[in-house]
Amino acid sequence: MMGDDESPKELYRRAWKHIDAQEFAEAETPLRRLIDSTDPDDPMRLWELHGLLAGVLNSLSRTAEGTDMYRRALAEARRGGDDRSAVGPARYMLANQYLLFGDPRDALAEATPVPAGVGHVQCLLHSIAAQALWKLGRRDEARVVAQQAMDTSPTEDRRADTTRDLAHILGAG
Repeated sequence: MMGDDESPKELYRRAWKHIDAQEFAEAETPLRRLIDSTDPDDPMRLWELHGLLAGVLNSLSRTAEGTDMYRRALAEARRGGDDRSAVGPARYMLANQYLLFGDPRDALAEATPVPAGVGHVQCLLHSIAAQALWKLGRRDEARVVAQQAMDTSPTEDRRADTTRDLAHILGAG
């Protein structure tokens, strides 16, 4: 049995205290304890915790481990079966990880196909796909997909962020 200082609530609070203070090495242990103590039949909680640990590992420059945690987060999101609220964001996080620290082909494969509709997930996945295509030298396709990212922006703030993120593609002749 866990003591009060090891309860899931306290571990979560302690992890976030360290994350907020940018003490990422100190945040890792309570997050790993939380993952180990989380009910294996709670994939949505595990999705959240693996994603959080991935970000901590990236902040510690342990990007290969971060990538593995994002893969685990996506697997848990898929196991949870909640396509709208978990799978899309988990796909985006893993695709972005591949774009930043891996192979743009993996980023493109994870970002596509993009679900139909307008929304943050659609916009972000199109944005990753456009950037991956750009890195792969597929400039014309990248411009088309960058425009799709703009067209699926659900808010003016997201549109402004997307415009900034894709300016090098959208402005290319």
